Amino acid sequence: MKWEKKGLICSHETLNLPWYKKNTMVPVPYLRDEKTLRIFVTMCDEKNIGRIGYVDVDPQNPSCIIGYSKEPVIDIGEDGCFDDNGVVTASLLRDGDRLYMYYSGYQSCVKVPYMIFAGVAVSTDNGDSFTKISSRVPTFDRIDGESSTRCVPFVIKEGDVYKAWYTADAGSGWIDGEKKKLPLYDLKYAESASPIEWPREKGHVAVGLGSEDEHGIAKCTLWKEGDVYKIIYSIRSLSKKYRLGYGESRDGKNFMRKDDQVGIDVSASGWDSEMVAFAERLQVQDKTYLFYCGNHYGMAGMGYAELVAE
Repeated sequence: MKWEKKGLICSHETLNLPWYKKNTMVPVPYLRDEKTLRIFVTMCDEKNIGRIGYVDVDPQNPSCIIGYSKEPVIDIGEDGCFDDNGVVTASLLRDGDRLYMYYSGYQSCVKVPYMIFAGVAVSTDNGDSFTKISSRVPTFDRIDGESSTRCVPFVIKEGDVYKAWYTADAGSGWIDGEKKKLPLYDLKYAESASPIEWPREKGHVAVGLGSEDEHGIAKCTLWKEGDVYKIIYSIRSLSKKYRLGYGESRDGKNFMRKDDQVGIDVSASGWDSEMVAFAERLQVQDKTYLFYCGNHYGMAGMGYAELVAE
């Protein structure tokens, strides 16, 4: 693959919103109609607590903003709930007349920085509003072996089976960083007969850590070409923070990493010169886009690239 970068779409400096003052995280594009491409995205406040809003752009020119949400479509939960310290976009699934938004909920901790588990909300008005399926406890709840992290599911439906690729604890779950504990996590696979009920058992490792420098595989975007599953994921490492990787699989459960074929890296300068992360692929007619976040976990904003060669 080869991606041509098209530039920044927005950052906290672009939109005048009181609840959007810092990071721009995990863009999830959704083609509402031929004139509107809605990008659901996590907008973080001055304390870096995320809420989910959206930016509407021109499908033929995503650099052109035509509207945005004035209020969050998914807000943080009540005190004590799994998402009381932030909600972060994960993926969208259209299933009949319902649009499911999978998201991650943050809770602050003392001995480790946080725990993250996934929830799901549903829209019946084509993404104008969402209602949380479970407002207090997560859909992907903690289990033995995945006790700190079960989050960012990318969900598709094949036949009658719902399939999810999600981030969850790897090994001991945490390592000591220079300033704080850092999470260890793999990309895992699970399946279900329901979009809102998922098994309470450890997932199968679909993409594992590739070196001692890496400590996380997160937020994937997946598609299928013929009988081959293709995947782009975020790689978190000690030396490079976030970069993107790529893999392929015949069964959707065991991916061969081909990171050198991802076709996109940091720029020489500018908003994505230190990180590229949290990517989501979307095909719009004859164009294929990759939306992603830049420096400092999206503090510098989100932008996009266009596929120019396979």
